[in-house]
Amino acid sequence: MQKTCLFVFILLCLAPPLFAAEVSGQASGRDIMLKVEAVDNFQDRTMTGVMTVERGREKLVRKMEMFSKKYGARKENGVLADERSLIRFLDPADARGTMYLTWSWDDPAREDDMWMYMPAESLVRRISGSGKKGAFMRSDLANEDIQKRSLDADTHTLLRSEFLNGADCWVVESVPRPELEEDTNYSRRVIFVRKDISLPARVEYYDKRGRLLKIATNGGFQQIDGIWTITKSLYETPDRGTRTLMDRAETAHNQGLEDSLFQQSNLKR
Repeated sequence: MQKTCLFVFILLCLAPPLFAAEVSGQASGRDIMLKVEAVDNFQDRTMTGVMTVERGREKLVRKMEMFSKKYGARKENGVLADERSLIRFLDPADARGTMYLTWSWDDPAREDDMWMYMPAESLVRRISGSGKKGAFMRSDLANEDIQKRSLDADTHTLLRSEFLNGADCWVVESVPRPELEEDTNYSRRVIFVRKDISLPARVEYYDKRGRLLKIATNGGFQQIDGIWTITKSLYETPDRGTRTLMDRAETAHNQGLEDSLFQQSNLKR
């Protein structure tokens, strides 16, 4: 018995950091999510996209362009801490010119900033509080889903390993910190992270009663400019029978986007 205990102790001491994290449970969950975050090691990114919303017999197709840029100090995983993003709708006519600007802060105590520009009224509206829980352009996404969520806004726990569609995944449960529970629609998210490319293949979102609210399935994984990128995402809300497909294309990284693109004062221009 003593020899067995000594052998296990030696194995733990010699184990690589991730194995040690798997033994400790909660710490390994954060390590895995740091890996996910580190994949997006771009300085800036541009994309075009088509969002198709299916609501019963109704189908809404919206074309958009998306821009992101990172700022701030580098984190422990080497990525820049803060991120700004702009979504500009191109079609159809009733959505053309609508824009969403977000400033996402790595500090979980600092509320992310979000603005929406409505061209018909030539009005910039700040979205905060409960407004971030509202639907994003009548889709299965909430406004909060288009922000980059701070890693430390949640507690991350490694639940298990599981194969999903032939890919070996870590399954991580992310639960909002108690002081931040009111800032989100979700009581928890369960994230299936592919071990080979450290990107989420599936995310399950649970409501405040602990019931499954919606599922995001990611695909079209491509290495673009040396960066692994998700090009397709399907969001499904089973209770409503609705679904939203996000199809991203024409992706480019590190093109030198101007800071002015992400200024709230320039939304009306």
